[in-house]
Amino acid sequence: MTIEDYLKTKNKTSGTKNNSIKKSIIERTLITICIVLTLLVICNINDKFSTYINKYVFETNYNFAKINALYKKYMLDLKPKKDKTTPVSKTDNINYYDKKDYLDGVELSVEENYNVTMLESGLVVFIGEKEGYGNSIVVQQSNGIDVTYGNVKESDIKVYDYIEKGKIIATASNKFYMTFASDGEILDYKTYIK
Repeated sequence: MTIEDYLKTKNKTSGTKNNSIKKSIIERTLITICIVLTLLVICNINDKFSTYINKYVFETNYNFAKINALYKKYMLDLKPKKDKTTPVSKTDNINYYDKKDYLDGVELSVEENYNVTMLESGLVVFIGEKEGYGNSIVVQQSNGIDVTYGNVKESDIKVYDYIEKGKIIATASNKFYMTFASDGEILDYKTYIK
């Protein structure tokens, strides 16, 4: 076999592979379109199915921080790890001088320019002014609890950032506020702040 013959057969083989990949992509796209159109027709015809879709797709509040944590735990751990060491955060607890009840949560007395750290990993769902709490950051933690960090100075985080436990999210001067909630109900801060 000459080099020219070898190159011709190799080009034919790679051309066949490319065609099969293109065909597979087109088939998958057409199947997806058919499924979506079928669901739309069923929703249009059957009110019960339409109500079911509205309830479980549009009206249910999903905890995306928990989904992200599960994804990282079960999917990303399948990859081989290059570094076996686990980083340790400098502070796992909130350091404060005094605490007292405040509105729906707690007021913590801290030092000037105190670094506010995440209690648990979670998704930032709100940044802005909250009545009674000043500039606030609300985090939906992976354990299902929404934590409000109030009276803090903005940092470089943005809404929908996923922040790991122990990371600094803002700074506070002298006092900052925290509230804890789950499914819209206020929780007792004493369970989380010792």
